This record gives sequence, C-alpha cells and structure tokens, in this order.
Amino acid sequence: MPWAHDVSPAGRIWVLWYDKSLQRRVKGRLGEFEHATLNAGHGWHQLDLAPWFGQWIAQHELFDALVEQPKEIRGLLPEIEDALVSEVKKLLSTCTSSDVLALDGCGALFGLARISNLIGKIADSVPGRLLMTFPGKHSAGVYRLLDARDGWNYHAIPIPADNAL
Repeated sequence: MPWAHDVSPAGRIWVLWYDKSLQRRVKGRLGEFEHATLNAGHGWHQLDLAPWFGQWIAQHELFDALVEQPKEIRGLLPEIEDALVSEVKKLLSTCTSSDVLALDGCGALFGLARISNLIGKIADSVPGRLLMTFPGKHSAGVYRLLDARDGWNYHAIPIPADNAL
C-alpha cells in the first residue's frame, strides 16, 4: 500500500486479524513485518500488550487486596483502560509520521479493556501508522476480538492473515 501522509486517523490504523489458533505464527513473524517496514524506509516501534496488565497490576497500590479478592478488579476497569491509553499515547509521542507502531498481544486485554475504546482514544495521536495484531474475526467491517459476541464497526484497514502470513 502506498504511504500517504494526508490520510484520516482511521486510515492510519491497520488491523492484522487472524484466527486465534495462529497466535504463535503471527508473533513469530512480526520480525518480517519489522524488516519490510525498515526496508521501505519507515521506522518501527513495537509494544507487546500480553504482559502489560500483569506489570501494571503488580505496581498498583491495591495489588495485595486484589490478590485476595480478584473479583474487585472489575471496579478498576476504567482505570485500566486509562492507563493503557496513556501508555500507548506515550509511545506514539516518540513516533514520527513515517513510523509504524505495532501493538501485539491484543488478545491479552480481553475482559480488561475494549480494543474499540483504545482505538477511539488514540487514533488522533497516531502520527504514522498503527498496526494491531488481532486474534478474532472481521466481517463486513465488524471486528470481534477472540470471536466474542459483541463486535465493533471500525474503518481501519483490515489485513487478513491469509494475505500476510
């Protein structure tokens, strides 16, 4: 795809969606995406979201109490989402209009943060491109993380796994 600098926020977001059974394969081949991006003259940044929540909650002031009563984590969901948005925006602030930020491990956020909310809150902060690896389904513009019942309609550029792997 040509790299245009005058695209809308939705056009700066690419979603690589794939069947959840391909998680290891996608993760193992992210280096190829990086290599192709660098060879095309663009910068590459990557954030693995898989360990993000564990690291965040371990630092939380209520961690010990939450270990004893894990159901109380539900009360922290807005705080979790805000912290995630802040983390991604911080990394985006280090990117240029010629860089790709790859967010891997989105499936680890299932039940903690909605990918649709994350995209909505960071889209205007993406200077170059945001590539999200997304285990789930895409059909008629609707994305479903880990095949969940509720999906969302978003105008990102979908990249099906059969074209990318």
